Amino acid sequence: MQVPQWLLQEERITPPKDRDAFIRKSAAALTYVLTKARRIDERQRSRIAFSTQIKLALTLLFVLLVAASRNFAFVEIVGVALLVLLATYEQEKLARVLILPIQALIISLIILAPSLLLGQTRAFVVVPCKTFLTTTAISLLAYSTSWNRFTCAFKSFGAPDSALFIFDLTLKYVVVLGEICLETLEAVRLRSVGRNRRKAQTLGGIVGVAFLRAQKSAQEQFDAMTCRCFSGKYRRFKAPMRKIDLLGVALCLGLLSLFIYLEIAIRCSN
Repeated sequence: MQVPQWLLQEERITPPKDRDAFIRKSAAALTYVLTKARRIDERQRSRIAFSTQIKLALTLLFVLLVAASRNFAFVEIVGVALLVLLATYEQEKLARVLILPIQALIISLIILAPSLLLGQTRAFVVVPCKTFLTTTAISLLAYSTSWNRFTCAFKSFGAPDSALFIFDLTLKYVVVLGEICLETLEAVRLRSVGRNRRKAQTLGGIVGVAFLRAQKSAQEQFDAMTCRCFSGKYRRFKAPMRKIDLLGVALCLGLLSLFIYLEIAIRCSN
């Protein structure tokens, strides 16, 4: 029996080329976020190692006072102090801290650019400066503090247990679900042959897989907490007051005193 001629012919299939820019950009963005999340243990401690409660209170007070200040001298003084603190960081670590504040500064300058045409030069200077200082303070706090310590700090300030539970689980599962989405994107890219005209359905499939995995992880987390008799309550962590923490309390009081003095001074001048 002879083999048919059409079986002996070599077939070459050349699928049409398709753009995978969406998959590549999405994978790059997820990789960047996951890399930052995995660097939690590599975060640099502050030059002055205050406790997390003191750092959180000092940062919140700094942001509130800078935002509420009407005397630009207060903004200048605390700005100089913040720049001195930033000068102690290395170049690579300083770039990580300042990337978001610089972006916020540029956006605020673009938004307030029309105010120059109306003669509001003070607003064009004051608002971006306050934006840069407040975002820099928050970025310093986030960079110099591990995320798990924020749970203890929030509990010390009387935060409800339900909010702490959501915050804690969210931080833990961001990395897990991010890795699932990254693996799914890589699988879609490797199995894509030819031109895909239904990219929206591909995105829906990726989101659907991540949702199902999240639901399964939530059930496993619930079962694990039930087996360990977790009641949903977080214990209040009482850290001993150290000498360096007394310096942090003094800084808070000094910052508040400077704000009150300058605000009284501006009222007296009016």
